[in-house]
Amino acid sequence: MTCWNSKQLEEALGIELSFKAKYNGIKFNSQDVKKGDLFIALKGTRDGHQFVDDAFSRGAVAAIVSKISPGVDLDKIIQVEDTLAALHMLASYKRAHSKAKFIAITGSEGKTSTKEAIRMMLTPYGKTYANYGTFNNHLGVSLTLASMPDDAEYVIVEMGMNARSEILELSKLAKPDIAVITSISEGHIGFFESLQDIVDAKCEIFESLDKEHGVGILNHDIPTYENCINNVKKIGLKNIQTFGKSEEAVTRFVSYEELDSDSVRLKYMIADDEFEVAMHMLPMHLAENFAAAFAVVRALGLDPEAASDAISSFQPIIGRGKLVAVKDKKKSYRIICDYYNANPNSLKASLKYLEQIASDSKIAVLSDMLELGAKEQELHESIVPYIIESGAGKVFLVGPAMARIKDKIPSSIEVRCYKDTQHLIAEIDQHLHSKELILIKGSRSFALEEVAKHLGVKDAL
Repeated sequence: MTCWNSKQLEEALGIELSFKAKYNGIKFNSQDVKKGDLFIALKGTRDGHQFVDDAFSRGAVAAIVSKISPGVDLDKIIQVEDTLAALHMLASYKRAHSKAKFIAITGSEGKTSTKEAIRMMLTPYGKTYANYGTFNNHLGVSLTLASMPDDAEYVIVEMGMNARSEILELSKLAKPDIAVITSISEGHIGFFESLQDIVDAKCEIFESLDKEHGVGILNHDIPTYENCINNVKKIGLKNIQTFGKSEEAVTRFVSYEELDSDSVRLKYMIADDEFEVAMHMLPMHLAENFAAAFAVVRALGLDPEAASDAISSFQPIIGRGKLVAVKDKKKSYRIICDYYNANPNSLKASLKYLEQIASDSKIAVLSDMLELGAKEQELHESIVPYIIESGAGKVFLVGPAMARIKDKIPSSIEVRCYKDTQHLIAEIDQHLHSKELILIKGSRSFALEEVAKHLGVKDAL
């Protein structure tokens, strides 16, 4: 896939190149470079200029640098004053010259799974491109735009934030035609004064939409729905569409039916039309997120039938709710791998999924939720009813905040506390027998994927 040629680079960067070439993609990590890529040396925790030779050895056609290292092949060097600024220029150029429809997504939970659902649903209608994984900050969005193919027809951009104005800047860069808010909760409350501040920050995604023709898509079920609508009115956006379980939502998630231990049937209403999707077992909260993806299909004026067929092959991503069976001569577990990150709402949803799946022996492995500020204790305690309802007979708590809720959990549930993930791994085998259903859920910094690896999950993240 060619995404740049030398003429385009010259126009984007305002320079003249001494060589002509075509480039498959843009990479800033030399270990990710494939033959035909363009390497850009960014300065972060490590200076990318130290890895230019490594990028060339892996097949990079050229490298964008701000300084030239001794011995480097000058015939492959594109020198600029600031490589990060150059990346932004490449992103802006690509966006300005693209004829694709752009869909932006943000939310406290559900961004990545909704992005993947939208990507799958739109693929039958045209060439679809989306940012990789959860790379949703300013660097990630810039790389997404700079790397998209010229013939892309739909581009899906996930946007994350930890502060006011971050979503606004990302929206200005992506200039979406459609913007989606999946959810708003207290997941980042440690960075904000109030939940209203989070609402205001998330709603910045609507500010770069065309006020007449752009479409905002909003979750009707969230408690802050009316607050969001007030923001939309202030922005002056004319077209807001809604999704959710609410009877008032335009695109509605109607029902979730388990067909057997491995599959479910989902039902949706899009305006007055009903659609059913049979697919692999997944958490109900992911099924709810699909309503947002159907809302995007509707906003684009596409027939949802092909989208229904396309999404039927969806499976949760490892680390984000995928149910993995582990079996060898000594053990047999089913593990809900949902450890990429956690906030109060997503942890409660994971415990509901644990409750949903039938098993005689359930275990919950839960780590601290971070970035909760002064509400840390209150929000950790709020998950206790969900632990009880999940049916877990054993709960392994990792981290100091989780340890403080131990006494809130009934004595009928066996609770063990651990300082960190490694201390849990050292002990966990002696507390497991076989045929357990195990939920692993926690914040990224606790690296709970190591528990999954220890239990036999391959490619745990």
